Amino acid sequence: MRNNFLFGDKYDMNSLFASTARGLEELLKSELEALGAHACKVVQGGVHFQGDDRLLYQSLLWSRLASRILLPLNEFRVHSDLDLYLGVQAIDWTSIFGVDKTFAVHFSGVNEEIRNSQYGALKVKDAIVDSFTRKIEQRPTVAKQQPDIRVNVFLQRDMASVALDLSGEGLHQRGYRDLTGQAPLKESLAAAIVQRSGWQPGTPMLDPMCGSGTLLIEAAMIASDRAPGLHRQHWGFTAWNGHNVDLWREVITEAQVRARRGLQETTSRFFGSDIDRRVIEMARGNARRAGVAELITFNVNDVAKLTNPLPEGPTGTVVCNPPYGERLESEPALIALHNMLGRIMKSAFGGWQLSLFSASPELLSCLQLRAERQFKAKNGPLDCVQKNYQLAENPLGAGGVQVAEDFANRLRKNLKKLDKWAKQQGIECYRLYDADLPEYNVAVDSLRQQSRGAGICAAENH
Repeated sequence: MRNNFLFGDKYDMNSLFASTARGLEELLKSELEALGAHACKVVQGGVHFQGDDRLLYQSLLWSRLASRILLPLNEFRVHSDLDLYLGVQAIDWTSIFGVDKTFAVHFSGVNEEIRNSQYGALKVKDAIVDSFTRKIEQRPTVAKQQPDIRVNVFLQRDMASVALDLSGEGLHQRGYRDLTGQAPLKESLAAAIVQRSGWQPGTPMLDPMCGSGTLLIEAAMIASDRAPGLHRQHWGFTAWNGHNVDLWREVITEAQVRARRGLQETTSRFFGSDIDRRVIEMARGNARRAGVAELITFNVNDVAKLTNPLPEGPTGTVVCNPPYGERLESEPALIALHNMLGRIMKSAFGGWQLSLFSASPELLSCLQLRAERQFKAKNGPLDCVQKNYQLAENPLGAGGVQVAEDFANRLRKNLKKLDKWAKQQGIECYRLYDADLPEYNVAVDSLRQQSRGAGICAAENH
């Protein structure tokens, strides 16, 4: 069943919408066009596009960046709760799913008449149930957990959009990640970071603080031509009356063939390390479930002891989501960590690319490296930046760099002494460190923002 009420029966196309994280819309548009999508139009939070039934299934199986794929069903004005009810009931729900299937409604948005999303969801549920009752004198069951059908309703001002969620659970849930470390990235965001990093399939990649391995696993799946949805067990379209079982099996079989061939043909190799043995074991398990374990070498290692795994070449890309903190007390150690990472990159990774994703641009300045490109994206509620660096061909020296504990200790000592004085004097900005140690030739300022109640430290070349 196509949404032909929008296009007319003469079109053998579906009108679809792919949602994504803010900041990734253009990247998603390019991905959908590469899959064969037509009439792609970027809006905030996603991309409208058109495609036949095969493209519909391919977008679900192959999109690495989309959060959900929605099939629009109706759009109408809402000036009252009755308008909402009638607009939903106008859809022929019995042609969309069977009465024996369970369903759930996700409602977002409010206006002057619908002031509560829960109330809006209740009116939508009533309209769907009443539509079945009037036509076949039976009613479907509402299920909050694992429904067969998910209905998405978005209300903005006086316009409501109703769509069928073909994804089910969010598409970032690939099915390979069982457990995660302390601060995991969504798989779709990790894929975007990899794509923006400058890394090219066929070349090596290293993540020196890899956590549960999401960045490396997403890159390995790209390198081996493995569809991101290949391991998912549940989809939102299987209970849809328009589901083409034979076509879906065909799309899946094609993806399986490509994955087997890609794993054999790829020349990419991936290296991940983390100081936490527990998360390294999680990363290995995730890679096994993703089908790319043979491409990734995971090791327990302190970033202070990081060395180039391929000193004789080829060069590759270091991609990382380093830690950051919002408490002032944690920042001396984080400044030292970033400063040390920059020194290691310059000394041991000449000719490589470096790409870091962070919610703290101030900490990235501690690398003492000049970014060639940068991108913005949202990680949940956090505004983040990704910066790409080209490391000089001639490294400053060989091997790793000793841990900058003396630098961190000096920052802690200065902070303890100066922060109390600054509070007493009502000073919000002061120099915390001014090249006190010759080997750490940077200046660090403490900027206290009253709105956050916390200090932000920044470093600059001195």
